[in-house]
Amino acid sequence: MREALLTVLLVLVSAPAAPVSALGGGGASQDTAALRRAAEQRLGTGVSQDDILRRLRESGMTRSQVQARLQQMGYDSRLADRYFDAMERGDSLRTGTPPSDELVDALSRIGLQLRARADSLGVDSLLVDSAAVAEARKSRIFGKELFARATREFEPVLTGPVSGDYRLGPGDQVWLILTGDVERSYPLTVTREGFLIIPQVGQVPVNGLTVDQLEDRLYTHLARSYSGVRRGPEATTRFQASLGELRASHVYVVGEVERPSGYQVSPMATVFNALYRAGGPNEIGSFRHVLVRRGGRIAGRVDLYPYLLAGEATDDIRLEQGDIVFVPLAGPRVTIEGAVRREGIYELVPLEGLRDALAFAGGLRAEGILRRVQIDRILPPGEREPGRERSLIDVDMGALLDREASLIPLQDGDIIRVFSVADESRNRVVVTGGVRKPGEYEWQPGLTLPELVSQAEGLQDGAYTERALIYRMQEDGTRRMLRAPPSPAGLPGLPLADRDSVVVLHEDSLRLPMEVGITGYVKEPGSYTLAEGMSIQDLILAAGGFAEGANYRSAEVARNVDPTLRTGETADVISVALTAPVPGSGTDGAGLYAPDGVPRWLPEADEFVLTRGDRVYIRRAPGYEPARRVIVAGEVMLPGEYELGTRATRVSDIVGRAGGLTPEAYLPGFTIIRDGRPIAGDLTRALNDPAAASNLLLEAGDSLHVPTFDGTVEVSGAVLLEARVLYRQGRSLRQYIERAGGFAQNADRSRVVVTYPSGEREVVDRFLFFRRDPGIEPGSSIFVPTLPPEEREGVNWGDVISRTTAVLSTLLTLYLAINQ
Repeated sequence: MREALLTVLLVLVSAPAAPVSALGGGGASQDTAALRRAAEQRLGTGVSQDDILRRLRESGMTRSQVQARLQQMGYDSRLADRYFDAMERGDSLRTGTPPSDELVDALSRIGLQLRARADSLGVDSLLVDSAAVAEARKSRIFGKELFARATREFEPVLTGPVSGDYRLGPGDQVWLILTGDVERSYPLTVTREGFLIIPQVGQVPVNGLTVDQLEDRLYTHLARSYSGVRRGPEATTRFQASLGELRASHVYVVGEVERPSGYQVSPMATVFNALYRAGGPNEIGSFRHVLVRRGGRIAGRVDLYPYLLAGEATDDIRLEQGDIVFVPLAGPRVTIEGAVRREGIYELVPLEGLRDALAFAGGLRAEGILRRVQIDRILPPGEREPGRERSLIDVDMGALLDREASLIPLQDGDIIRVFSVADESRNRVVVTGGVRKPGEYEWQPGLTLPELVSQAEGLQDGAYTERALIYRMQEDGTRRMLRAPPSPAGLPGLPLADRDSVVVLHEDSLRLPMEVGITGYVKEPGSYTLAEGMSIQDLILAAGGFAEGANYRSAEVARNVDPTLRTGETADVISVALTAPVPGSGTDGAGLYAPDGVPRWLPEADEFVLTRGDRVYIRRAPGYEPARRVIVAGEVMLPGEYELGTRATRVSDIVGRAGGLTPEAYLPGFTIIRDGRPIAGDLTRALNDPAAASNLLLEAGDSLHVPTFDGTVEVSGAVLLEARVLYRQGRSLRQYIERAGGFAQNADRSRVVVTYPSGEREVVDRFLFFRRDPGIEPGSSIFVPTLPPEEREGVNWGDVISRTTAVLSTLLTLYLAINQ
C-alpha cells in the first residue's frame, strides 16, 4: 500500500495539475483521465488474465453473445476471443503481460464487473491535494482532517448484490437469464424513457421500480411470451434478473465545501460519498446541518457528528439523479482545550450544552480536575462596556453528574479550559546521593531515615555515614535543614515527614582533589590524578615521556607548605635526581635511553613519592637549542630556508650562504620581516662593512627579502583615484598625489605617510608656517589618511595654514620681482 501511494504522488508531481472540477469528476475531463491512466499504469488495474477467464466462465455468456455485446458498445468484437479459445482448450492465460485498459473497460461495460467504475471513487480517491491534507491537519475543527486525507472509507460498496430498495433508472444494466424450456441470456439496459427492451417480449416499463418490484413486473410481461413462466413449482421456464453495470448519477455539492461542483457518482452513493468527493465542509462550513434538496424540496438533513464520533450512519441519505447537497454556514462553535482527550473546535446544535461539548472532546483525561471547568466568553454586544468585553465563568465539575448539566448554556466563541491536577505529589519522600536506589518512595507516618535508606537498598560504598541532610517543607513554603546519621548504630532513627528530601553525601565529593601537575619538557603536560605511591618517574611516563631537549637527569618539585605553620613560605622547592648512570655505560648518563628514546627506569625503592598538590617541572637540558631557521627570498642566488648555526649569525652571513645577490637585486628595497613587522635595513652597508650596525643579528623566524627594481610609486588612501605613478627623479610628494587625482575632501594632508622600499617610513614634517615633505624613491608608497571624525567639521587649520603659506610665498615672489 505504501508503494502504491508513493507511485500516485509521483504521478501527481510529473503530470500537469487538473482543474478542481475535473478532479471532482464532472465530465471526466481529459486531465483527470490522464492522471487515472498514469496511476493505473503504475498501480495496475488489479485484474489479471486469469481473472478475466474466470469471470467469463462464471457469466455463462457464449462467444457469440460477447461478440455481439462488444460490437453493440462500439468495441472490437474479437477482444475476448483468446479467452474463449483458452476455455475450449482448457488452458490458463498466466502471462506476465497484464490485460489492456481497453479490454478491462470493455468487459466491465458489458457486465463482467472486473473493476469499479472510474467515477465511483476508484483511483480518483487517491488524487487528493497534498496541500489540502497538510492544511486540514493544521485545522483544529473537529472532522476536518477526515475529509482531506486519502481514504476509501466513504466509497460506496459496488460488489455483491444490490439491496432490494434500489430503484432502477435510465442507464442501469439488467441481466435477464432464462432457463428451462428456453435457455437465453440477455444484457438489457434501461432506456432514457425507462424501458427494458426484451427480445420477443417488447418494452417493459421499469423506471422507478425497486429491485424487489422488478421481479413482479417481469412475471407479468414474460408470461405473455413464454408459457412456461409462472409462479410455483409447476413452472417449466424460470428466469433470474440481476443488475450488471449501474448508471452514473449527476449530483451537485454546493455551499461551504472545499470543492463545490457537479459530480458523477454511483447510484449507490450517499451524502458522505459526495461530501468526500468535494473535500468536506470548509473552515466555515457546517458539520451538523447538511441538507439534501430533491425536486424543489428538502429530502433530508444529515448530522455528521454521529458518524465521526460513533461510526453511526443512520442519517445518511442515498442520492439520486439531480440531488443537491448543500452545506450551510456552521452554527455556534466552541473551543475545548486542556486536560481532555481530544482538543479542538466543536459545533453545537440547539439544546446542546457543556456536558455535550465535553463528550464530543472524548471526556476528561485522567489528570483533569473535577473542581472546575473555566469558560472564557466574549460578552454579547449589549453587555459590553469599555474595558469589559470578556468574562470568565468557573463551573463545578461535580454538577456535570446531574442531568441538568447538559443545559449549562454555551455561546458561539466560548473557550472551554479543563485544568490538570498539580504536578506535586504528596505522601512521598525523596532520597538522593550515596544510596544504591535513589528516587521517590512512599511516605507513611512513622517512617524513619534508616528505614528509608533500607528501602533504597542501603548505602553505597564510600557513602558519608556521619550525617545526612534532610530538607523539610515548612507551612510558609520555606525549607528547614535537619541533620542525622543515615544509619545510626544502636540509636533510634530520625522520623521523616511528608515531602522530605534526603541527601546522603559521598566521601569522594568531600575530599580535596587528589591531583598533581607536570609542566615543561614532557609530551603531555597537565594535571593528573594522584595514586598512592606515585613517583616522579611514574608521572613523567603518564605524561608521555620526555619531550625533545628535556633535562632527563633531574626535575624540580614545588610542594605546598602547610598554611597552619605560618612560616611565610608558600611552597618548598625540591630538586630531585631522576636516575643514576646505568652500570657499564660510563658516567655521562648515556645509558639512560635505548636507541628508540624510551627511558629505561627499573623500579627503585628510594624514588621521590608525590603528594597531593605537587607540581613537577622538567627543565630544558643545558646547552640545548631548538632549531633556529630563517627564510631568504627574492633576488638571491639560492633562496630558501636556512639554519642559524650560532647566535652570532648576521645578515651578511646568510646572504653569503645564499650565494650572494643576482644582477637584478635592488639593494635599497631590502627588508627584514620579524614577528610580522618590517625592519628597515641598509643591505649595501651591511655587505660592504660586516661590522656596521645595519648588519643585524638574525633571530629564528626572520624573513629576508631582496626585491627587484620597482620604477613606480603607489598612491593610496584619501585620494580621488588610487594608482601607481611612474617614478620621475625630482618630483615632489604633492606632484605624485596630483597624478592620483589629488586629495579627497576628507583627506588629512598634514599626516601623509611615505613608506620606502626598505620599510622605513616618514611623515610630512610641519612647523608653524613651514612644511617639509619627504623625498620619494623608486618603489615607495604614499598613503593619505582620512581626517578623524571629530576634525571633519569646522575649520581645517592645517589646510588653512598650508594655503596661507602658499599665498604668502606667491606675494613675496611678486614683490621681489617688482622691486627688481
